[in-house]
Amino acid sequence: MWTFVERATLTATALTTTLILFAAPTSVALPAIVAVTALSILRLVNNSARWQMAPGYLAVVWLCVAVVTELPVGVRIVGGLVALLLSTASAALVVGFPIPSLPQPDGPFGVGMITTTEERDVGTAPRMGRRRLFVTTWYPAEANLTQRRGEALWSEFHEAPGIPSGLRRLAGYLKQVRTHAIRDAHASRHATTAPIVLYQPGLVSITSENSLLMESLASHGYIVVSVRHIDQRAELEESNAAVAPATARRTQEINRELRGKLTRSERARISAELYQLSTSTATVVARRTEDSQHVLDRLPTILASVPGYPTGEVGSGRPIATMGLSLGGAVASELSKIDNRCTAAINIDGGLYSERPHDPLSVPYLMIYSELNSGSNDFARDIAQAEFHEMTVPGAKHLDFHDATVVLPILRWLGHLGDASGIEIARWKNSQIQQFLDRTVRCTTPDTSAG
Repeated sequence: MWTFVERATLTATALTTTLILFAAPTSVALPAIVAVTALSILRLVNNSARWQMAPGYLAVVWLCVAVVTELPVGVRIVGGLVALLLSTASAALVVGFPIPSLPQPDGPFGVGMITTTEERDVGTAPRMGRRRLFVTTWYPAEANLTQRRGEALWSEFHEAPGIPSGLRRLAGYLKQVRTHAIRDAHASRHATTAPIVLYQPGLVSITSENSLLMESLASHGYIVVSVRHIDQRAELEESNAAVAPATARRTQEINRELRGKLTRSERARISAELYQLSTSTATVVARRTEDSQHVLDRLPTILASVPGYPTGEVGSGRPIATMGLSLGGAVASELSKIDNRCTAAINIDGGLYSERPHDPLSVPYLMIYSELNSGSNDFARDIAQAEFHEMTVPGAKHLDFHDATVVLPILRWLGHLGDASGIEIARWKNSQIQQFLDRTVRCTTPDTSAG
């Protein structure tokens, strides 16, 4: 509804400004100005956080002044042109930062979610200290959830510590974007036997960066647990400070080379050098791998907080897969090497930074590449001791595997997304990952009757 109101307001503002610019009679312009003013007030009262409309509101103010004041011809022309520019800029911002309707998960279950926090003390050098973790869990829920309002998209972003206040305000409009996950929804009876997928987000990100994927998997009978190190920004700064200047310069050179046109073998060779140089990043991966193991240890307690989850079955065994995007892909890969609870691993366009780079992958592995990164992890494929599947999405870029491909189309204008439809890439990714998990992780045919 509000997208329609915004676009109607801006279209009417531009048309009315054009009328006044060409000295249309007040009897024609006045009703239009009253209409756009009313629509603007309605939208402003409903959500002052929608800053994308601010230039358009200024254009409406100019219209009101122009219609009640006898302006010189020159002032009317200049003001009209500025107002047209303002309404055009607002229209671009509204389209680039929309309030999208997210696609409905296509599985038979409803989707519930909970958030929890964990802490673990690390007493061994060189990783001593307290690790604070934020955990989000999506799970199969009772199907009849249509009367309840879904969680706000990336709600964690609006509450997480360390987010600059300006950035938080700019993203405030996303509170209007509703997911299909219902906080604290009653679990489906299927949740007690659902396979677990442990997800690791990117280097500095949030647990819900891939909400569309999490909801899709939960609707098909998986429990997805995503874990984030709360002090990740400080961890990044510490990691960067530990890099020697010569290493930092060579790393920058390699990253520039990787953005160019390379053969697959060249990309694999240069990427392997990057992973070898990036010892500080490998340390971050090792820390987060230990975080993930801690969460696996704490799964019974985490699942016990799910409404309707039978506490007597919390500790029952079930298959576990590990998955991650970007640096999270490296964490997922590392976890699959050292923790035999993991029966499969999925790396979504991530490099393989590791303190043990030559340890082979030993569980079924799915590597999903963007076009620019295709072949980066060939060394791991060549020594893998289990099935290694890879897929490359032609034309896709790294952020096409993030919710941003659907939520922030302005990134496509800025060259950070590929040319393909964000919705189509999200659906393709969700489907491929589900098929891989169904084949490698599920022990039995799932019960698809929601309840």
